[in-house]
Amino acid sequence: MDDSKRIQMQLDKHSTQIAKLFSKIDDTNDKIQKIFNMLNQIRYFIYGGFAYFIASEVGMFNLLKLVA
Repeated sequence: MDDSKRIQMQLDKHSTQIAKLFSKIDDTNDKIQKIFNMLNQIRYFIYGGFAYFIASEVGMFNLLKLVA
């Protein structure tokens, strides 16, 4: 009987530790997703800056002539 109580206590501790770890994994995944979104925003900001630079250097009408 004593061994079964000890094993049950260990099982309960392991279950709570596993639950905490899965919670931390979810938090980490959320943070990674936020970082990914920020990097996408930076990327599109750079694309927009590059497009603005090209449009201002070449001129809008010349740019439209190149595209068409």
